[in-house]
Amino acid sequence: MTPLVYTGASHRDYLGEHIRDVPLFRALLRAVECRLYEEAGPLPEPVLDLGCGDGHYAQLTFGKPLFAGLDPDSAVIMTETRERGSYRFPMVASATEIPFADETFNSAIANCVVEHIPDIEAVMNETARVLQPGGRFVFGVPSNYFAEMLLGSTVLRTLGLTELGGMYGDWFNLHSQHFHTDSLETWLDRLHRHGFVVDHHEYYVDITTHQLFDVLHYASVPRLISRRLTGKWNPVPNPVSQAFFDWLLRPHFNKPAPEKGAYLFFHARKP
Repeated sequence: MTPLVYTGASHRDYLGEHIRDVPLFRALLRAVECRLYEEAGPLPEPVLDLGCGDGHYAQLTFGKPLFAGLDPDSAVIMTETRERGSYRFPMVASATEIPFADETFNSAIANCVVEHIPDIEAVMNETARVLQPGGRFVFGVPSNYFAEMLLGSTVLRTLGLTELGGMYGDWFNLHSQHFHTDSLETWLDRLHRHGFVVDHHEYYVDITTHQLFDVLHYASVPRLISRRLTGKWNPVPNPVSQAFFDWLLRPHFNKPAPEKGAYLFFHARKP
């Protein structure tokens, strides 16, 4: 029988640990995504992470190291990712050219990764190629509502400055290096064209949470400065700050899935 990686460590306080370790906007979003992966259920081994980054997210989300994590940033892979031990094989590679043979993996994940890759068709082709029949592909991406739900976009539209509101959303996507913020229908069609069956999909992050996410980018500037000066987002623990932001973000973390959201989450599989 294939061994399983259980995607949630439910005893962990996803939100609290993220507030402690990363910028505030990332803390809120990633904590919600941790819960989504927990709810997605077990992922059969071996598991491939299509964009592992520094390994922090996988360390908090999964109960043990995943088999392989890919990222094109060699500096991050060779330092933080390896030090965290979130993957047995952290590799400098792109999801458009996955360095594994056909049908190597039983599961693939991508947590807010594929929207940053211009050649999305190559990513889908490669993911389907390296998955075994029955393999799961679980991932989250920004939706087509991402730009319009931002606080800046909403305020400008409310003031009648519709064009400026659109420009703010475009700037935010450019700043975030989003090449794809697609609709649910576009994603369903894309997955079906590449041979995937979609077992589940849902929106996450409603408009008020997304507006807070927008504001938290600016509130996180001190952590960005700290990162550049010390290499750490939050080098000195601050219990007062931790408690305040936990109080602020916890209600948003606890919200159920919205009918329409800034992000989409999919459970797909290769037949």
